[in-house]
Amino acid sequence: MSDIIDDLLRLSEDPNANPRSRRRQTMERLVQTLLAMADAEIGPEEARHRHSIIHLTTIIRDMTGRIAEADDTTFAAIVREAAMLIRSLQRRRADAARFTVH
Repeated sequence: MSDIIDDLLRLSEDPNANPRSRRRQTMERLVQTLLAMADAEIGPEEARHRHSIIHLTTIIRDMTGRIAEADDTTFAAIVREAAMLIRSLQRRRADAARFTVH
């Protein structure tokens, strides 16, 4: 899971960016990652799953400002939870791919 956290926590190329800006960028990266995963859920049986991902993404996008202003412990917990979610979605996709006939 650390690879996902590392990806989410990659800081801006701008060394002068403040912590709040970096956190906003992290949340924006999270939203982009989740939207890409939702786009990958294209089958009719995956419509509900895709809807859930998009709903969560909308919530995160709407709360980005508040998340960026959270204390360090809260922000770290949110990123950890997001990483676990992404990892479980990746596993689900990998498991489903094993049973897909091409």
